[in-house]
Amino acid sequence: MTNFNSFEKKYFSLLKNRYPGRHEALAQVLLLESTLELPKPTEHFLSDLHGEYIAFTHVLRNASGVLRRYIDELFPEKSEEDKNLLATILYYPDKKLADLKEKMDEDRYCRLLKETLADLIVVAKRVATKYDHEQIESTLPPSRKKILNLLLLEDSASRHKKSYVASLYDNMIALGEAECYIKDLADLSVRYVVETVHIIGDIYDRGEDAEKIMDQLAGDDRVDIQWGNHDIAWIGAAAGNFALAANVIRIALRYNVLSTIEDGYGINLLPLFRYAEHYTAKEPFFTKSPGPDDHVNESIAKLHKAMAILQFKAEGQLIRRHPAYDMNNMLHLENLDLQNNTVTVEGKEYSLLDGDFPTVDPRDPYAFTKEESEVAERIRQSFLTSEKLQSHIRTMIEKGRMYKIQNGNLLFHGCIPMKEDGHFESVKLLGAPLEGRALLDAMDEKVRRAFYERTEDDVDFLFYLWCGKHSPLFGKERITTFERYFIAEDETHVERKNPYYPLREKEEVADRILKAFGIDDVRGKIINGHTPVKKRKGENPIKARGKVVVIDGGFAHAYRKTTGTAGYTLISNSYGILLATHEPIRHEDTYIRENIDMTSSLEFITEYDTRRLVRDTDEGARAMDQIADLKTLADSYGD
Repeated sequence: MTNFNSFEKKYFSLLKNRYPGRHEALAQVLLLESTLELPKPTEHFLSDLHGEYIAFTHVLRNASGVLRRYIDELFPEKSEEDKNLLATILYYPDKKLADLKEKMDEDRYCRLLKETLADLIVVAKRVATKYDHEQIESTLPPSRKKILNLLLLEDSASRHKKSYVASLYDNMIALGEAECYIKDLADLSVRYVVETVHIIGDIYDRGEDAEKIMDQLAGDDRVDIQWGNHDIAWIGAAAGNFALAANVIRIALRYNVLSTIEDGYGINLLPLFRYAEHYTAKEPFFTKSPGPDDHVNESIAKLHKAMAILQFKAEGQLIRRHPAYDMNNMLHLENLDLQNNTVTVEGKEYSLLDGDFPTVDPRDPYAFTKEESEVAERIRQSFLTSEKLQSHIRTMIEKGRMYKIQNGNLLFHGCIPMKEDGHFESVKLLGAPLEGRALLDAMDEKVRRAFYERTEDDVDFLFYLWCGKHSPLFGKERITTFERYFIAEDETHVERKNPYYPLREKEEVADRILKAFGIDDVRGKIINGHTPVKKRKGENPIKARGKVVVIDGGFAHAYRKTTGTAGYTLISNSYGILLATHEPIRHEDTYIRENIDMTSSLEFITEYDTRRLVRDTDEGARAMDQIADLKTLADSYGD
C-alpha cells in the first residue's frame, strides 16, 4: 500500500481489519458480484398522509397492491374469495386469525392453519427472491429462526421432504405455535415486499393519528422522509416556535381532531381552555367537522377563535422581527377598523364577517395581553417538554430532508421556486442569493440547526418555510388563513401558486430541474406531493410526458370531495413504475371481517425495455466501488 495517500492507507487499514486475508476479501467480492445480478429492489412512494393512520398502515402492509398481485400470480387455482382471505391474513394476521377461530369449529380452523402456513411459505419465498438469504435470516425472531429457515429453504414438493414438512405443520398446530409462525411469515413478506419506503411529506395535521404513523415510521429502517410544510410546522412547534405551535393547535381545532395534540403528545391545553372560558368573543368559530355534542362544539369553537387570534398576534410579532421575509401581506390586525367593522387587504376595504376582537389593542395590535403571554409560554413549554413529540421530531429530522435523489428520481414535497420564464428564483434570505439545489441544501441545514441548536433566527425561519412565498414546501404567494376566517369575498382567499406548478407540465422544464440536481437518467422522474390531484375534474397525476408524477390524491378525508380518490401511491420495481389509485378506506374492522382490500387499480406508467438489476441502481454503484476496493485489498495480500 506504499502508493496510497494517508487517507487511503487509513481506509484500507480498516478494510483489512474486516477482511483479514485474501480469501475473505474475495469471498465478499463473490457475494457482491452475484448480488448485482439480482432484480432491482422495490421502492414504495407515499405522500400527504395527514394523520390517516388506518389508511396508511393498510397501504403499507399491502404494498399498494403488490402482495395481492403476488397472490394472484402464485395461486391461480384459488377462488377470489380464498385469495381475499389469504390476503387479509397476510395484512392482519393476529386480528383475522382471532376472528376466524371464533367463527370456526376446531377441525376446520386447524385445516385453515395448515393451508395458510403452506401458502404463506410460498408468498414469503416469492418475496425473498430479490434478497440474499442472509439478509432475510437476520430479521427472523431468534426463538423461531431455525424452523423458519427450514420452511423457507426446504422444498415441500420434493418426495423426500413432503412428509417431513407436513409433519412440521401438524406439530406446529398441535403445540399451539402455528399462529406465531403465520404472523412471522406475514411480517416477513410485508417487510421485504418493498426495500425502501419514501414518505414525500405531510405526515401531520387534519387526521387523528399522526403520532401513530410516526411510531410506525420510527421503528422501520426502510423509511426516508421528505419534509412537507405541515411537517415543518410541527418541527417548528417542537423547537419552541409559538407561532407554529399555535398554528398546529388551530388546525386541530378547525378539524375537531385534538387526539394527537392531547392524547398522542400530552400537550397541556388547560391554560388555553381557562383563557377561552373568560374570552369575551361573541362569535366563536365552529369546526369543519362538528361532533354530536353541541356543548362540546361550542367549547371547541371558543378555543378555536381564541387560538386563531393568538396565532395572528404571534405571526405579526415574528414577521416584524424579520422584514427580509417580505410577509407584510399577512399583517392584518393593524389594518382593522373595528368601529366600521372592516379590514383593508391589498389596498381594498372589506366588511368583516366577525368584528369582535376584544384583546386586540389598535395602538399595538400584535401585543399579547398579560394573560395571553402566560398562555403562550405555557403552551410553548408543553411542546418543548413533550418527550414523545421530541422523539418523533428527532426521527423526522434524522430520516428526513428537503429532497432526496434515489435511482434517478428526484423526490420533494412541494416545488422548486421558479420564475414565470422557467428559470429558478434566486432567494436572498440565507446570507447569499441561492437557487435550485443550493437553496434547498441551505434550507435543509437551517432546519437541522433550528431543531438541534434552537437559535431564534433558525427557529423563526421554520415559520417562513411553513408559509413564506419562496418556500419550496409552501409554494404559494401568501397564505390566506385570516381572510378565509373573516372575509366573505372569495377573491381574498386565493393563494396564487409558484410558477413551478404550471411549468411542471412541460417536459423541458422537468428535464432542466432534473439536470440541475445532477440527474441525467432518461428514465428519471420528479415525484411530488402537496397539491391534491383533482381527478374528479379530469386532472392527471402524470405530467410533462411522464417526467413528473404527483401522488397527493386524497389520503386526508378533507380532500376527497375535491380529488375523488383516497390517494395515489407509486411502486417502482425492476420492470417499471406503477401508479396505484386507492378507494376510500373503511374502518379496519370492516376490512378484516369482509376481506376487503383498499387498492382499486395498479397500472404501469413506465415500463422498462429490459429488467433493471441491482447493478443499475445507486446501491449497485456503491457495491461496484466496494468490489474494486476489495480486489485492490486482495491483491495487496499476494497469492
